[in-house]
Amino acid sequence: MSDSMSPATFGPARSCDTPCDPWKFWATGAWTAAALAAWVAVQFLVFIGMLFYLGIGDDAPSGEVEKLAAHAVVISLIVTLSIPAEIGVVALAIRFARCRFADYVALVWPSRHYLLAGIVFLVVLLPLADIVTWMSGRSIVPPFVIEAYKTARDSGTLWLFTFALVVAAPLTEEIVFRGFMYRGLAASRAGVAGAIVIPSAIWAVMHVQYENFFIIQIFLLGVIFGVLRWQSGSTWLTIVLHGIVNLSSLLQTVYFVEKAGQ
Repeated sequence: MSDSMSPATFGPARSCDTPCDPWKFWATGAWTAAALAAWVAVQFLVFIGMLFYLGIGDDAPSGEVEKLAAHAVVISLIVTLSIPAEIGVVALAIRFARCRFADYVALVWPSRHYLLAGIVFLVVLLPLADIVTWMSGRSIVPPFVIEAYKTARDSGTLWLFTFALVVAAPLTEEIVFRGFMYRGLAASRAGVAGAIVIPSAIWAVMHVQYENFFIIQIFLLGVIFGVLRWQSGSTWLTIVLHGIVNLSSLLQTVYFVEKAGQ
């Protein structure tokens, strides 16, 4: 099934998107919802486990619970343990579709042309996003990210936080959204346009820890990733670029926090 909405507008499907017949709109949505439910379940179990481990009961002040939710260890465990949970659901869906996992989610290495194009996009757009954020009167680094970094540094778990942010999160999120979800929506009536926009919107809304201004930026970044996924036929490309974005954000946070002596 071609993942083009119309040849004149979007061009032909890439070769890695044609080996089998993917799930369509509603089935893709249902399987994605199951994957996200697994993600929510991991969040719940990790959070409850940490509350139990630290001896925090129902009578604990709400501020203490909120502080734990923003702790780097909790975030890192949730992100890392979500890998088998979310990707396991996606792998099951692909198995039922009788397709190969790597083919379905386009785990093929991009050409140097697309890799370079993606990096150029980031070199231009990330500073531009910072400028827009600064002009809006907001801190370039969101308070949530600052707090997460400080707890990672102070608890000696910066290595785990870095792995979760730069490797685990990009791998899981891109396989679910630009891999699995894109593939099914592009093969449905939603077409490539829907396969780019819909996953980007859901992905952005998942970042509820940020204010709406940053969620909009995340949505726009998702659209760019979606376009690059469509053009290159490679989800590895968006995984790498997503990792670069998160690493850049982490290094930026380190710079601002340490410069301020916090």
